[in-house]
Amino acid sequence: MRGDLVRLGLGSFLFCCNALVASGASAQTSTDFLAAEQVKKLVSGRTWVIGWQRDLANAATVTHWDFKSDGTVCARFIGAKAKDKCADDGKWQLRGEVLCWELQRIGESYGFKAACVRVRKVDEKRYEAIAEDGRLHPPLFYPVN
Repeated sequence: MRGDLVRLGLGSFLFCCNALVASGASAQTSTDFLAAEQVKKLVSGRTWVIGWQRDLANAATVTHWDFKSDGTVCARFIGAKAKDKCADDGKWQLRGEVLCWELQRIGESYGFKAACVRVRKVDEKRYEAIAEDGRLHPPLFYPVN
């Protein structure tokens, strides 16, 4: 049963993310992305609301990930609340201005177990994380604490 939930949640994630290939990502310049210190402030010890379908207002299409200051990450399924149990956990780190994470279980069979992204500000509150391979991981997010 748990495996089915993992596949369902991840399948939804992959469908959304693959459908939202970054049409503008290749047009981004290095000045569009946050500097290393800005990314660190945005990530370390913070919870992100992640909108897989770019709709951050709909609780059924968002999830919450905790990027703890000790370098661990707690990933939750779509629709989970901020304090719900982690669906997976792993490690995150900064490599200069690039944020990388590696989860323990989710995404292994889909090639999403690990990702490295550069972050750019979309507007006053929202950010976009663009994977180095040109796909968006996640499409849109904002920190809540």
